[in-house]
Amino acid sequence: MIRTTSLISDENGYKKYNLFEIHEDLTSIIADDYLSYASKDFKKESYCELMYKKNFYDKYDVETYKEVYEKYINNEKFKHKAKFIYSIIDYDKYVDFVEKNQTIENPNELTISYSVVDSDGVKINIYNIAISDIAFVF
Repeated sequence: MIRTTSLISDENGYKKYNLFEIHEDLTSIIADDYLSYASKDFKKESYCELMYKKNFYDKYDVETYKEVYEKYINNEKFKHKAKFIYSIIDYDKYVDFVEKNQTIENPNELTISYSVVDSDGVKINIYNIAISDIAFVF
């Protein structure tokens, strides 16, 4: 696992950091600006909305796929997870990765973990996603 951190806020000496733990085999699909996630420098909100619309709202009819809407599209927790994935994964790099890796032996091992750590050392694990989660939202 590769661990990276970046400062996302500093308010009166109380700091919060992004902490990413990325499986080595997934580093090739990570967006160049992933460390800005959840910071004041994050600029992908509209891109994430567009990708969610393209991969869910535009893809599934509400009448035909009621269960999909109930489980995924109208589920705020899932929507946040998908937007997180769109924020840190570079789509073009992901497509290239898929072309080169038609078969993955142990998909549950290919994970990205995202946590927030504060200046007091408190760590909150936010997401632990596998390549199957990433594939599902694209």
